[in-house]
Parts: sequence; C-alpha cells; structure tokens
Amino acid sequence: MVRVNKKMDDTYQVNPDWEALAGRIVKPGQVVFVIGGTDAGKSTFCRFLADTAIHRGLRTAFVDTDIGQSRVGPPTTIGMKSLDGESPPVHLRGDADGMYFVGDVSPRGHFLEMLTGTRLMVESARETGADFVVVDTTGYVHDAPAVVLKQHKIELIRPDHVVCIGRSGELDQITAYYTRQDWIDVHYLLPHREVRPKRGQARSEYRNTQFDAYFGDPADPATAAETEVLCCSHEPMNRLQRLPFSQIRGGRTRFFVGRSANEKELENLSRLAETEVHYAEWGHRTLRLITAKLLPKGVTNHIRNYLSLERVTAEVHAYFERRLVGLVNAAGDTYAIAFIESVDFQDRTFSILSKPGTAAQARAIQFGSYQLSRHYVSRF
Repeated sequence: MVRVNKKMDDTYQVNPDWEALAGRIVKPGQVVFVIGGTDAGKSTFCRFLADTAIHRGLRTAFVDTDIGQSRVGPPTTIGMKSLDGESPPVHLRGDADGMYFVGDVSPRGHFLEMLTGTRLMVESARETGADFVVVDTTGYVHDAPAVVLKQHKIELIRPDHVVCIGRSGELDQITAYYTRQDWIDVHYLLPHREVRPKRGQARSEYRNTQFDAYFGDPADPATAAETEVLCCSHEPMNRLQRLPFSQIRGGRTRFFVGRSANEKELENLSRLAETEVHYAEWGHRTLRLITAKLLPKGVTNHIRNYLSLERVTAEVHAYFERRLVGLVNAAGDTYAIAFIESVDFQDRTFSILSKPGTAAQARAIQFGSYQLSRHYVSRF
C-alpha cells in the first residue's frame, strides 16, 4: 500500500507488518513510544500510526523528540502537534502547538532537558484531550548513556507500547528490562525496506531548511524585500527585535540572574581585569564578567581574592553571538525560539531574530548550547 498526501505531493510505503501491529495498538487511551537507530524509518512509521488513528476517528497527538531532525517545530526543540480534525494522510511537519527548548541538536550533554521536555510535551498532548499519542525519538540508542536516556524516558511517560524498529537484538539492552512487566507491551519491527541512509551533510541541510521555515527564508524572493524592511524598521512586528536585559531573567546560563554592575563598578573591574569589562553581574559572593578579551586564570583568581569572592567567571562577546535561545512567557511556557544577532552592552539590549512580535512576551530566556554558523546567520 502507498499512502499519498495530496496537499504535500508526498508518499510513503506501508510495510505489511505495520498494519498488523497497528490493529493491536491503535486504540483509544494509548501512548506509543517509538525507538530505533538512525535511518530506521521511525518518523514514517509514526506518521502511519497517526494516519491510522485519525482514520479510525481518534483524537491524535504527535510528540517529536528528534531534536536534530525535527518535523514538528524547529530543530533544538521537542514539539507537540494536535492532529485532531486532520484528514488522512497527515503530514508531520510545521509549527508546533506546544514546544520545549532543549537548546542543541544532539541529546548528548542534555539529558535533563530531553527528559523534562518529553514529559511536559506528552502531558501537553494529554491535556488536548488526545485519545492516541505517538512519540518519535532520536536515533541515539547504542551506547550506555543512550540506553539510560531511553529507559528514563519510558519511566517518565509510562507509555502503553514501545515499538522497536531494528535488527534482531539491536535494542534489547533498552527493552529487556520491561519484557516481564505487565504495564507495558514491547513490539519489534524490522527497519523500513525503502529507507536510505542520510549523509551528515544531508542532515545539516535539512536542519537549515527547518530553521529557514521557522525564521523565514531570506533567499526567498517573496520574503527578501520584507526582510529588508523589517530589519531597518523599528515597528513592533519586526522579526529583528530588541530585547532589553531588564525585561528578562536567564536560564541555563550564569547571566541575568543577579544584580548588574553600575558604570563605576565596571570602571573599577576593568582596572582589575586590565581589559575592558563590557558587562558584570553580582551574585551571592560571585561575580560574572563579559570582557573584551579572554581573562587568564591568574587574573580571575586575582579579582576573586581582591574582592573576597568565592567564584569569578568570565566570558567574551562571542558567548552570545548567533546563540539560539528559547523565549519563555509569563506562564512559564516556551512559545518561540530566537537567535541572538547582536548585543549592545551600552544600552543593555539584545537584538534577536525570531517570529514577528515575539520579543514583547519574553519574561525569561533559556540559553541553548547551539550556535548557528556565521554563513547561515549572514543570510539574514
């Protein structure tokens, strides 16, 4: 069988085993967690499950935790999309109805964010009244930390079914623990026969395409003129927007959590650092600096001892440049992502590029680890 998406001129083939498994697991009140290695066909299978559920009249939600090759929401985020009211076949791409900012395109080093985001987005899917929830995952499955991550995801969201797509025994290190437990069913499928491995460059190009779709592709003639106007205007609907330091608090960063140093303090700190200090922030017996050049450890130790502090940390301007951030509103929800185009330490403002009108809602920003390439950012 070939499913065809008329709107998107897109097709996929259904493996015979898929329909047999769907008959057992696509039922009201079920959460399905899909795991497998890279290029196993997980996303296509998830789409098939969503198609099947909608065809059967179920209110369906899709949670996309594949932060490097996102289909729902931009890369670096975990996205949730409600598919209620869609006519099959669905197309699992586009804006998310809810999202959580992880801040990188790989789970490595971001296990807490991955676990928190997965739990919150599955809860968000349930809150939409979804009868059936499908959770897609990254291809990170083979080393010991990957096993720990997948098992903790399972523990946190308590799915009814885990579907393993891979060769015999490939995923047993993740699932063997659950095979004698009654609350969960584990199923196995071979990789999709039509799947072809993607090269690293193809994955990178796909991410850039997804970022283009989110931020607005400046290479598109239809938006190029608009981009030029927006970047040169000061209207509140600009995609390039000003975000004052005073408006926000910081998350996943040392900065924007304490008291900003005043001008006199900056002068004194510049003398101690023997270079210009652009910005400084005091915490409880701590000091955080943004300086014109990297400070040797001996200099930070000297400042720490001179001021009787427990800790002094320093970064340079590049710490902020092209960095992706999550924008958090007053309700505590991540409602958009942005990248920092520039920082004005004199005016104490960021210039961020995001969807029009988003900066005004920000009450906090979550700093990601991912920084866009200079080449990519220069197109904007």
